[in-house]
Amino acid sequence: MFELIYIGLCLLVGFLGIGRWGGFLLYAFLAVVLTPPGALLVMILTYRRKKPAKLAKA
Repeated sequence: MFELIYIGLCLLVGFLGIGRWGGFLLYAFLAVVLTPPGALLVMILTYRRKKPAKLAKA
């Protein structure tokens, strides 16, 4: 039962990684290797904010 919960959490982390650099496979793999909280920490630490677009002056 524990194994199913662990794999489910790893898949959840992978799905959260969709749209980021590396995507699903990288974050799912990191979750398996580092544990899901460790992969989430990596995801948070590597987050890059988009710079706000400058408004054109008329």
